[in-house]
Amino acid sequence: MTVIRLAILIAAGACMAVSGTDDLANPGAKSTSQYVLGPNDQISVEVVELPEFNNRSYRIDADGSVSLPLIGRVPAAGLTVAQFQTALEGRLKSQVRNPHVVTGMIEVRSQPVSVMGSVNNPGTEMLQGPKTLFDVLAMAGGLKPDAGDVIKITRQPDEGHLALANAVVDPATGTTTAEVNVRDVVDLRDAGANIAVRPHDAISVPRAQVIYVIGNVRKAGGFALSQNRRVSALEALSLAEGMSPNAAPQSARIARRVPGNTTSRQQIPVDLKRILAGKAEDVTLLPDDILYIPDNAARRTTGKILETALATASGLVIWRGF
Repeated sequence: MTVIRLAILIAAGACMAVSGTDDLANPGAKSTSQYVLGPNDQISVEVVELPEFNNRSYRIDADGSVSLPLIGRVPAAGLTVAQFQTALEGRLKSQVRNPHVVTGMIEVRSQPVSVMGSVNNPGTEMLQGPKTLFDVLAMAGGLKPDAGDVIKITRQPDEGHLALANAVVDPATGTTTAEVNVRDVVDLRDAGANIAVRPHDAISVPRAQVIYVIGNVRKAGGFALSQNRRVSALEALSLAEGMSPNAAPQSARIARRVPGNTTSRQQIPVDLKRILAGKAEDVTLLPDDILYIPDNAARRTTGKILETALATASGLVIWRGF
């Protein structure tokens, strides 16, 4: 795949996922009958022959049962909506010869999944039926452009095996953790990576390592790098498709974060003209470095250069695929 803005790629994938998988957004949808009930879910129960049930909502308690008129507590957790409805019909036959029962979902609260990191809407999502990893990422608004190369999944011990080759079990907690490649999931190129997500899974998308090239270059921007990759100043210049005609490579600067300080940067002079001529050694950029190349007419102070670099880098497009 050529260099592409991940935002465009993710937006296309998210549209596919939302249009094709969220069948339970409407409680009356056909697939609601296959939803597996759990504690804290809220349901409706309508019995044509028994108005005592109607126009009310019922919440499934922590023990997995729900308290209903006339028949008391009824087990619900672990049953699909359809199975629960059949069980109710059997229980109600002591009250009505042929009860007509309709059970629906009002609020789904038993199957939370946390999605954190470089997604557009991090937080807790409710599964509302079978969902794949692709689906859950779409529910969280898709990936941010600065998302890294891997997605980390952690599964609780009571939710079964995490079917990935690199899965590792924590002997202390019993949780299983594994990683999948972002593009295997987003591009739908590996069905094995697009696993079925289970309740209480924790999904984390770490931020990619990004370097920035700004100033008088042909394609300024942030460049999200492949995992553990390092680039030199000349490689970064190549990613930016080279300098503009009026650039001053001999006056280039690297703005680098001061260790232990999240707000301050130091300026490191780098003479790209000498490096390009083979008269000076190339320098390696660190993650989050800003390579700034001024124009040859500029007469800025070093402080002004840094101010310009920081202001420009904050609104840049993030390019991927390096």
